[in-house]
Amino acid sequence: MTNLEMRVQTLLSKALGWALFHSLWEGAAVTGVLFAALCVIRSSRIRYFAACAAMLVVLGGFAVTLWRLMPDRTETAPAILLAIPHAPPDEVQSPPQMLAQFQMAEILPWLAPFWIVGVFFFHLRSVASWMAARRLRNRGVCCAPDPWSRRLAQLGARMRLTKPVALLETCLAGVPVVIGHARPVILIPIGMLAGMPANQIEAILLHELAHIRRRDYLANLLQTIVEGFLFYHPAIWWISSVIRAERENCCDDLAVATSGNAHEYAAALT
Repeated sequence: MTNLEMRVQTLLSKALGWALFHSLWEGAAVTGVLFAALCVIRSSRIRYFAACAAMLVVLGGFAVTLWRLMPDRTETAPAILLAIPHAPPDEVQSPPQMLAQFQMAEILPWLAPFWIVGVFFFHLRSVASWMAARRLRNRGVCCAPDPWSRRLAQLGARMRLTKPVALLETCLAGVPVVIGHARPVILIPIGMLAGMPANQIEAILLHELAHIRRRDYLANLLQTIVEGFLFYHPAIWWISSVIRAERENCCDDLAVATSGNAHEYAAALT
């Protein structure tokens, strides 16, 4: 056994490899349940909650599986345990089954370093995206006209928001966007406030205020953290797409309920 193999073939790497392997079928099972639920649920809020719960269940299943497979800290002779293969639990087990288990036990520990590199890469990408959002908030922006700032405060009161929200015009974003949680800011592309009817502008602002009321900026940050840990799982990316779609639907419903004019809101989105 080479030095690299000795570093990889550890009890911790084996536990992590098996946890990654088991998370695949665990995530597939959770995805199947979520898909069946989405087929019968029509409420965007319940669909959003179900998708968020599914993502947390997949993450929790991975964490619990890893914890249960972790080596015992009181182990006194790990080298001997590594050298002696485990006896088959069933004496009638066929040699091909034993060979398949042995091959998986040898291959799965190699997943651990690749998973660590992937987690580091995706979290580094998330930090870079967060820094880009911070720059977007501070560069190429100017204060919106006072009438629209006052109107935004009135709309925020209708949304029952307790924190102040700033309204800025930007030349770097092509669509309205909310940045920040503690001190939220709504960025509007330059020219939109002057180029669209006032009722449609208010509808768009209500949508962005709905994101702030629902704390979606913070929820999205937590979502990207989970995506970073489970980046290898196709089910996580599908669940994430459901969460983002239903998040927008929830804000649409809240904006329409506040404005009371679904037709004007649809025209603004168009």
